[in-house]
Amino acid sequence: MRNHEIYFSSLAEGCKALDEDSELYKKIVTQWGSYAKWLELFKQTAKTRGVGWAILSYDPSSEELLNSWTDEQHLGQLNGAMPVLMLDMWEHSFVADYQPSGKGQYIDDFFENLNWSSVENNYNQAVK
Repeated sequence: MRNHEIYFSSLAEGCKALDEDSELYKKIVTQWGSYAKWLELFKQTAKTRGVGWAILSYDPSSEELLNSWTDEQHLGQLNGAMPVLMLDMWEHSFVADYQPSGKGQYIDDFFENLNWSSVENNYNQAVK
């Protein structure tokens, strides 16, 4: 259930760009060198074969952001890591509108409609 809560809240209240002055943006750039590089790698994770979730999490032990994939709702999430961004890659989330071959377009559209304020809030809560 929590996966869906994070997923849907990141799409609520309209599209809002990621603030380049935000701590989340700065952390992404510090870790991956650029937002574009992180986005490329996250999208590759989301295109993993099969169904599941692409997740950006914050690991308080290492104080790093982590891209990961989990096949289930309740299994495979990183122990102790806090989800910041969740992308639902189960077929029910995109096949009706995009067909199986439209996975990449679904991912692009997700990011075009993302409310980064919600994602930033998740990050800020995770780093407390």
